[in-house]
Amino acid sequence: MRRNPVPPLVFLAGVLAVALGAWFFATYEAGRYAATSRVAASPSEIRMSLTINRKAGPIASEEYRMDDQSGLSTSQYRAINRKGLTIRVDVLPREATDVPFLFDKLVSDGIWELRTKPPRGDTATSYTVDIYQLTNGKHGSHEFSFTDPHYWATTGGHQYTIHLDRNKPVPNLLQMSSTVLVEPRYEKIVDAFLDYGSEAFRSKVAAAQSKLRSGT
Repeated sequence: MRRNPVPPLVFLAGVLAVALGAWFFATYEAGRYAATSRVAASPSEIRMSLTINRKAGPIASEEYRMDDQSGLSTSQYRAINRKGLTIRVDVLPREATDVPFLFDKLVSDGIWELRTKPPRGDTATSYTVDIYQLTNGKHGSHEFSFTDPHYWATTGGHQYTIHLDRNKPVPNLLQMSSTVLVEPRYEKIVDAFLDYGSEAFRSKVAAAQSKLRSGT
C-alpha cells in the first residue's frame, strides 16, 4: 500500500518555516541589542549655564550651571560680591531627570535659535547663556548675550526699513516702515534657570544671595 507523501512534506515545510522564522527573529534581535548597547555605551553630555553680571549692587556676578553626563546630573550656583566674597552651592552627581527636563524646556523655548542682542532697556545687568550637547557622537554648542530680558519681552525696540526707489535717489525718511522686535523667549529662558531645582537647592541659593548682599 502506497503512503501519501503530502502530509510528511507539509510537516517538513512547517518545521523549516518555524526554524527560518526563529533564525530571522534571533538575527534581528541580536542586531537591535547591539545597536541599543552602542547607544547606551555612547557617552552623552548636556551643559547649560546662565551668567549674570551687574554693574551696580552688592552682588557683582552670579552663575547658574547645570550638567548631565550619561544620566548623572550636577547643579551649581556660584556668585561673588563687590568685596570679593565668593559662595558656591553644589548638588553632587546623582541620577535624576531634573537637568534633562530643564534642557528640554530650554530647547522648546528656543535656546538654540536666540542670538546676541544689543544693549537695551536696563543695561546695568547683562545675561550670557551657554549651552552644549553631545549625543550619539554628535555635538553642538551655542552662546549668546543680552540685557533686560523683560524689555525684550514687552517692548523690544523697532527695526526700520527704508524703501529705495531708483527714480528717487533720496529716500523719504518720513515713510519708513518699522517692525516691533518683541521677543519673550529671552525672559522665559532666564526664568527657567532661576526657577530650576528643588526647594532645598533654591533655599540655599537664596541664603547665599542674602549673605553676599550683607557682606558677612
